[in-house]
Amino acid sequence: MNEICKKIHDIGIVPVIALDRVEDAVPLAKALCAGGLPVAEVTFRTEAAHDAMIEMKKACPEMLVGAGTVLNRAQVDSALDAGAEFIVSPGTNPDTIAYCQEKGVPILPGTANPADLEIACSYGLEVVKFFPAEQLGGLKMIKALSAPYNKLKFMPTGGVKEANVNDYLNDPVILACGGTWMIDKKAIAAGDFKKIEDLTRNAVMTMLGMKIKHIGLNEENGNGLELAKAFASFFGGEVRETSKGWFGSDFAEIMNEDKKKGTHGHIGIGVNNVDRAKRYFESKGYKFDEDSASYDEKGNLKLIYLKDEIGGFAIHLVK
Repeated sequence: MNEICKKIHDIGIVPVIALDRVEDAVPLAKALCAGGLPVAEVTFRTEAAHDAMIEMKKACPEMLVGAGTVLNRAQVDSALDAGAEFIVSPGTNPDTIAYCQEKGVPILPGTANPADLEIACSYGLEVVKFFPAEQLGGLKMIKALSAPYNKLKFMPTGGVKEANVNDYLNDPVILACGGTWMIDKKAIAAGDFKKIEDLTRNAVMTMLGMKIKHIGLNEENGNGLELAKAFASFFGGEVRETSKGWFGSDFAEIMNEDKKKGTHGHIGIGVNNVDRAKRYFESKGYKFDEDSASYDEKGNLKLIYLKDEIGGFAIHLVK
């Protein structure tokens, strides 16, 4: 998978934007970045698209800016002139795909059926858009299509919203989702970009699904097993021995002296996707202890600790 698509995957949700006024581009970009989605698919559905992309990238260099609703070579050229880093098209146009590959820019063409996927595969593409997703059968349709085309990843767009975004994102065939629910047109028209930021942050929190999974306590005085039994009794769970100590139910982990983390202990934060959560917290300035990372059999990050403690507790993200 190319670097741009990997970044899109780790962000998870791509806001799809149709701006009528170029002057809205900068405050919108800042609101999206502040809310935790530093990416935009700016569609060529309005005349403002070209200049809006320029202003977004200028104001927020860290933002991944792409062009959407790209129908032909002229629009590819316009998008690249504006600094677009990826191209999204509503359909599977072989000429547009070939031209993007000639220009060295990733393209995610819109697909709706096996014939479209055949074209995408013939050009060696790894990721395609699925549009309009809900109208075409949603995740069930994508999973059916992915069976014979199991090398492809999909970015569903159209009908994806906060209520169903995790239905898509939790499936491994999904790269990311395109969405518009955080782009409130009335708020933009009123200049209320704080609302855009809040809607964006809510979308990110929904996507990550963060919750405290367990609390880790450091063993003292050799009574770790008894402490685990006490917690198991309280929570109505069972004691489970691990290589690091014991779990007293799923909510309390008692760490051996030589395995302890944090001054007072540690907190395990459960998330839907560790890569996406890590990317989000890094965008907020947090650093991670890369040596603590562990991966599943497919190479996906499943656990990693923050580099610094918070209030004397080590913090780790876990799938």
